[in-house]
Amino acid sequence: MLSYSLLKNHAGILLVGDYTSLTWLHEVVHDVNDRSPLVIDKEGSFLGLAYDVRKAFERQREVIQPPKHFEEIGVRYGVQILWPVLLLQQRLLRQSLAFLSHTAKTQSIAYAMEAVIEEALREDFGAQTEHIISLWQRLDPAQAAVFEMINSRGGLFCSWTKAQRKASFASLLSSFDPMYDRFYPMRLRNGEKNMISPGEFAAWENAEWPDPRW
Repeated sequence: MLSYSLLKNHAGILLVGDYTSLTWLHEVVHDVNDRSPLVIDKEGSFLGLAYDVRKAFERQREVIQPPKHFEEIGVRYGVQILWPVLLLQQRLLRQSLAFLSHTAKTQSIAYAMEAVIEEALREDFGAQTEHIISLWQRLDPAQAAVFEMINSRGGLFCSWTKAQRKASFASLLSSFDPMYDRFYPMRLRNGEKNMISPGEFAAWENAEWPDPRW
């Protein structure tokens, strides 16, 4: 079973699972990465989810011992994933399934990931959650440019303070719309708050991501 705990500073989640759940997720991501027509870069950030999960069940990330007096829970394993990276990975997984024949095992993992993310967003972002979930569900990784945007969006997100992430995460998600640059001036004139200028994203295009302080 998959579960989570929140990271510090609204950075993302520690994705947690037992050995079986994580090996299933690893297999599903590899299968989708190989077969999906939406995955253009077969060595890109979507496959990075499989790498992170493998490192977890190989005990090279977080090893979580069962609570005292509840040994039956068993040892679990976790890996830290940033919010913008995880949401984009999940959307690519979900959209890819529309193009692929797949098993109940694949569906169960996809739904488990979605449930974990939704619950974690509600805990982390409170009153903003419905808006954030709506923006997450509108992410369209079928457009090649969307996955390329993670370079600048991830770098900027990592540079933010806790307060900036809380205030501006929804705006960052909305910026994955390929039409964002065109509509930015109009949305700014209409008084939308916490908007992020295209120039800010451009400054992070090829920059190294700073420590996310998670």
